[in-house]
Amino acid sequence: MVTVKVCVGTYCYLQGGQQLAQWRNYVPSHLQDKVTFLGSACLGCKEDTAKPPYVKVGNVVIERATAEKVVEEIEKQLEGDIEL
Repeated sequence: MVTVKVCVGTYCYLQGGQQLAQWRNYVPSHLQDKVTFLGSACLGCKEDTAKPPYVKVGNVVIERATAEKVVEEIEKQLEGDIEL
């Protein structure tokens, strides 16, 4: 099981986090029962170096997160634990 936290703070939300919060549209069905998704306040954004939206998969923080990057990290962390 992998925990995924999607930043839904204002900055991340406006920079693409709102799409990532609709994770069921992006995560393949064979992974959905192996992932827990949570909304989260700020995941470490700094005003001067911000690269939103942020998503944390397990202990890995993804900057400028896209659905593809998130699914890739989920698969990486679950590698060997799932049957494709």
